[in-house]
Amino acid sequence: MNKPGKIILRGPFKGKRIELAPTDDLEMFRSFADEFMEEIFSMEPGSYLITDESSLWDFQGVEDLELPDIHRKIREVYNVDVSDIVSGNLIEVFARIHRHTYS
Repeated sequence: MNKPGKIILRGPFKGKRIELAPTDDLEMFRSFADEFMEEIFSMEPGSYLITDESSLWDFQGVEDLELPDIHRKIREVYNVDVSDIVSGNLIEVFARIHRHTYS
């Protein structure tokens, strides 16, 4: 049985298998994710990779933002506090913003 993922053939990770995290949950937020990444991190669609496991932590340093700056910017843009989402998981952040906006 073959395992999914690509095996690295050379370099320090030779023999290691690369597998991307799933994006199933992200698909329901795809258009919002594009807006969010542009509003918060000034990143255009196609210039970043996010998965169901991506978090705000992954984007610290983008535009010189640290986590408190990211939380502040989300509050300013979406009027939603996500600082209590300890994992910083983007799916959880998107869901909170969506509930706040459409509930």
